[in-house]
Amino acid sequence: MYFILPSVLFSQWSSDSSVNLKVSDQSGDQALPKISVTSDGGSYIAWFDNRGGSYAVYLQRLNSQGVKQFAADGLLVSSNAQSSSLVDWDMITDDSNNAVIVFTDIRNGSSINPFAYRISPTGTFLWGANGVTLSNNFSVFQANPKVAKTTDNNFVVTWIYSSTPRKVAMQKLSPTGAKLWGADPVYLSGTAAELFDYPAVVTSDNGSVIALWSGYTGSFLSPSNYRLYSQKFSSAGTPVWNLTQDTVYNLGRVSGFFVPKLFSDGNNGAIYVWQDDRAFLNLSSSYVQRYSSSGVRLFPVNGTEASTTAGNNKFDAYATFMPSTNETYLIWKMSNGLQSLFGVYGQKFSSDGSRQWTNDGKVFQPLGSNSMEKLLCFTKDTNVVYSFNEIITGVVNNIIKCFTADRSGNIGWGSYIHIISNPYSEKLKLVGTINLNKMTMLTWSDRRLDGGGIYAQNVNSNGTLGNTVGISSWANNVPAKFSLEQNYPNPFNPETTINYELPYANNVTIKVYDILGNEVASLINEKQNAGSYEIKFNGSNLSSGIYFYTLSAGEFKSTKSMILIK
Repeated sequence: MYFILPSVLFSQWSSDSSVNLKVSDQSGDQALPKISVTSDGGSYIAWFDNRGGSYAVYLQRLNSQGVKQFAADGLLVSSNAQSSSLVDWDMITDDSNNAVIVFTDIRNGSSINPFAYRISPTGTFLWGANGVTLSNNFSVFQANPKVAKTTDNNFVVTWIYSSTPRKVAMQKLSPTGAKLWGADPVYLSGTAAELFDYPAVVTSDNGSVIALWSGYTGSFLSPSNYRLYSQKFSSAGTPVWNLTQDTVYNLGRVSGFFVPKLFSDGNNGAIYVWQDDRAFLNLSSSYVQRYSSSGVRLFPVNGTEASTTAGNNKFDAYATFMPSTNETYLIWKMSNGLQSLFGVYGQKFSSDGSRQWTNDGKVFQPLGSNSMEKLLCFTKDTNVVYSFNEIITGVVNNIIKCFTADRSGNIGWGSYIHIISNPYSEKLKLVGTINLNKMTMLTWSDRRLDGGGIYAQNVNSNGTLGNTVGISSWANNVPAKFSLEQNYPNPFNPETTINYELPYANNVTIKVYDILGNEVASLINEKQNAGSYEIKFNGSNLSSGIYFYTLSAGEFKSTKSMILIK
């Protein structure tokens, strides 16, 4: 049995970028963290940990204040034998705030196999002490499991099945951990000697998922005929879009080292991100594609390039989608051809994949000698939060940075990029998430004390660190009633702030109308928890005049007027 220890025993979110929140820093190496948000504004953080001599899996749950809910250095999930070389893995939070974790180990022999665990907020192992064994063939090397929750309250896991030739395996699990697609997984295989690799999966509608994977011939180091495939699979595991997988990319010029990325678009479709050298210039450039839930390709064939700036590499892109505006946002590392100068750039894409921030993209951090890794971005309302790990040239030292930008790419929070973690140390494998209260939570492996510890930091919606009064009401200060406040400043030009309060969770919309009753903006359209909120409205694309903003939450509805003067 596992107990939640009193929260007062443990630290909360730090307001000091030189300190951060120590999730766990035991002897040895704590590595490869994962994070997923919970509906109460908190999060789960999981990691691999060799404090006992062999890598084990640990889990911690933080509440919205950053207070640890499990034992101080984490809940032991699995101490089964692990390979000395770790591969990628995954974690999500389900609708009941359980952590669903999928990873590999060698408990059944010398080859790594995938396993799935479901752990409740109180630390109960819902799928048994040893989880669910996903494959029945223990002699085959099976790596990189990924998981998605389906709308029918089940879970789909996909992973690499290293047979000859290599395949992709998929299995669906019920809430009780039962295998729904048979004792053996569903296998996806290519033609002849084609090798399948790097599967990923996101949630779609009616219990279905959308999957992405790569296919190529030749070797991993020198792949030929490289393609990116996608398919939507029904609740029963059958193809939805067509009998064979669709080709997201088919031009062949991709390095085997690159891992393509898949994101949900919030509308049951998918966003695809990769990099290739289709122009045969020995330069890599990042591309993005979007498919609707029905399988309609929404961007140009073989994707839209992030930037057409000549002579530069565009590496390691990461995407996020803004449902209220139907826009896709991208962040990437720009480098010169010699890879001696590096910068952070971004791009906005319209609903048809057209570049919106010129063909070159937006310069967030100009080219300089410091490189970057693990660039991230998250949308909330009509802003985007960006983060990255900056590698200081000439020393073993990294700095975690974070900033926000509006739909025009203008940097907020005082118009500069903020430092989130700056102890003199090597920092690795940055991951992050954002909660319903617009708090960004980042975690990473940090070598400030030894071979590696797990540290985390929150960033509030106004760019501050630590727990601030009036921003979050998750813990003790739930509003007594619904309210919509008068915007400020008012009159305004071009930006104003709107505050509102929710006494309990509800589906919330905030829309702006002109004096004729025409809708001119949709600021919020999502389920939100109880709390006090603020949102920015930018009227730079509107004419001077009187406008009305309306909050709808269940049966509650309130409208106020505001004046835009240019």
